[in-house]
Amino acid sequence: MNNKIIYFATKALIIKDNKFLAVHKSSVDHNLFELPGGRLEYGETPEETLDREIKEELSLKVNPLRILDTWTYIDDNFQIAGIIYLCTIKEGTVTLSDEHDRFEWLPFEKESTKYMNCIFEGRMNKWDFEVLLKELQ
Repeated sequence: MNNKIIYFATKALIIKDNKFLAVHKSSVDHNLFELPGGRLEYGETPEETLDREIKEELSLKVNPLRILDTWTYIDDNFQIAGIIYLCTIKEGTVTLSDEHDRFEWLPFEKESTKYMNCIFEGRMNKWDFEVLLKELQ
């Protein structure tokens, strides 16, 4: 019998002034960033998860424009599959929870992906950054 657990999660690509918000988890010992977000709780829709996680982690309200991409992380004991929403800020200023110890507004360009955890770096390298920025204008 397989005792592995599968989780579903949402992440937000939050764009502001041609930069995107990247967060660093307090619990890791590397300097790589990830996108904010988290796991679905029972009874939630993906959009409700996104709203809750971004409010908890960043004290922000976001406007999810559309689903941008998917991502997957596989460990020895569990798997997380998720979606990434393209978002803008609806209201608030970034105030981190204890889950993260720092954040950066990185230029929204392929060069910035080198600062991201490999889970997101691989996905982001496939994006057309210029087209996505035009979509936001």
